Amino acid sequence: MNRVLTVPRLQFVAWPSVVGWPWAILSLSFLINLAFFASMDGRDIEQTTGGLASIYVMMFIACINVITQDFPFAIGLGISRRSFYLGNVFSFGAQAVVYAGLLYLLAVIEEATGGWGVGLTFFGIPFLWVENPVLRFLGFAIPFLLLGFLGIAIALVFKRWGVNGMLTLSTATLVVIGGAVVLATWRGWWSAIGDWFADQSGAALLVGWPALFTLPLAVASYLIIRRATP
Repeated sequence: MNRVLTVPRLQFVAWPSVVGWPWAILSLSFLINLAFFASMDGRDIEQTTGGLASIYVMMFIACINVITQDFPFAIGLGISRRSFYLGNVFSFGAQAVVYAGLLYLLAVIEEATGGWGVGLTFFGIPFLWVENPVLRFLGFAIPFLLLGFLGIAIALVFKRWGVNGMLTLSTATLVVIGGAVVLATWRGWWSAIGDWFADQSGAALLVGWPALFTLPLAVASYLIIRRATP
């Protein structure tokens, strides 16, 4: 257990890149959007932005960096692959919970202040809004875990199989997505796909489906790291 807890401590030595930059970029994005929409002087426009995505993108990048930079160092210190993996799960799980709590609080403040006094929707997503407090919290937290495990899995593919592994993964992804697009166009399914997404609740799109994809990514990452080369 001590080895597992050592991993988060190693990562947070470089806390500016792990915590500082994600929140600094999110804060900058928020301030820019707030200033921009305040300058609109009450014009009747949809004042919703996608700036919140920046912190999720930074989590994705941070998880890739953990594998490419911290993994070799941790193995060199005698930390087992299992302990390193579990330490990462603990670290990013804790970050997801804390970050989700802060984003939830900011969304509540945003709603209470009428969008920071200018009608700005930054921390809440109107078409995916979830009324249940627990589901709303999970709606912030689960996407963190999904992108975190996705970043870990991609980085581990590189560590395990190198450039050829990344090229194979990229090719397979392109074939699957491209094939799906061609098939949907050929069969005329786009309208049905759009209706399916429209029928999904915010809880399903932010919690249910991301959680469903997170689990296999977590399992795959654990299996790959057991044979990954530092």
